[in-house]
Amino acid sequence: MGSKTLSIPHSFNSRSVVLLLAAYGYWTVYSLAYPAVGRWSFNYTNFLLRLPGTSHDFVLGLLLWTKSHSVLYLLMDALYKLGFTWVMVGTIAYLLYTSPTEAERTTRNYLVSFLVLSAIFLVAHVFPPHLVYPDLPRRYAPPGWSARPQFVLPSPHCTIDTVSFLALARRKEVPARILAFLVALIPISTVLLGEHWVWDAISGILLGWLVEGYSGKVFNSLG
Repeated sequence: MGSKTLSIPHSFNSRSVVLLLAAYGYWTVYSLAYPAVGRWSFNYTNFLLRLPGTSHDFVLGLLLWTKSHSVLYLLMDALYKLGFTWVMVGTIAYLLYTSPTEAERTTRNYLVSFLVLSAIFLVAHVFPPHLVYPDLPRRYAPPGWSARPQFVLPSPHCTIDTVSFLALARRKEVPARILAFLVALIPISTVLLGEHWVWDAISGILLGWLVEGYSGKVFNSLG
């Protein structure tokens, strides 16, 4: 009686991995260089605060409501902390095993997302709720190269998570659907925890959706 041998896709260590490293490496270098290259970026936080859903009472109310439900708060906190680097790594690891072609497409979309985000933040930026309202009762990461306070709208978290969600949601396997559901909760967590404005999440989701729909045309035009 023969036995089945588990085969690793031949492209496991090819363009998908290279693109993932290129995307993450680019964003890291950009974050380190931002104090120099982003010094002329326009701060339009005061304009954002004229929009609904940006008041102190609204942001504080959402955070206090979330904290009053301890299980929900712990879940949102865990998802938010996983919702950038580890979502990228986890999504690509899963896709490399199930669909190398989809893995390459998704890493390409990550790279395009970072390129677009970096262009936006060079031109204009806003500051996050916890810097505008420093009395929010939550411990937030201090500003630094890995948490630039200017990287807010669109939310890089929500952009990358939307790209990941769309890639996973196309799969028919149960694990992919479960992962997609968890990833879909992360944009919600960014708002409930006061890490981002609701407009950051909306614009990040929209950007991720646009990248998913149009980045292939850009790569095809470049050959």
